[in-house]
Amino acid sequence: MGILALVPCDMHSRGKYLSNRKLPTSYMADFTLMGFVVDRYQEAHTLLISAGYRIVEQDGGSDISITSPGHLLEIKALLTAHGIQCNFSDVADTLYQA
Repeated sequence: MGILALVPCDMHSRGKYLSNRKLPTSYMADFTLMGFVVDRYQEAHTLLISAGYRIVEQDGGSDISITSPGHLLEIKALLTAHGIQCNFSDVADTLYQA
């Protein structure tokens, strides 16, 4: 179905993660990249791998491959159950959108 970002909550890591992303050809100031922003990145990364999710490491974060919309709720529940604070949000909110 798609790819979600997994990034630490600090702006430096998010900036590094976003620096490797390309804006769409028809970029008109609206760009969204949804993902999980977590307080304990390495623990979240390891937990998702052990739960069977396909994770591809990127500079500043990771990509999570999902195959159904239900994975969004499952990932959030898994992280929360292990005491990892997470927000599902636009991780590209730091891009200037004029």
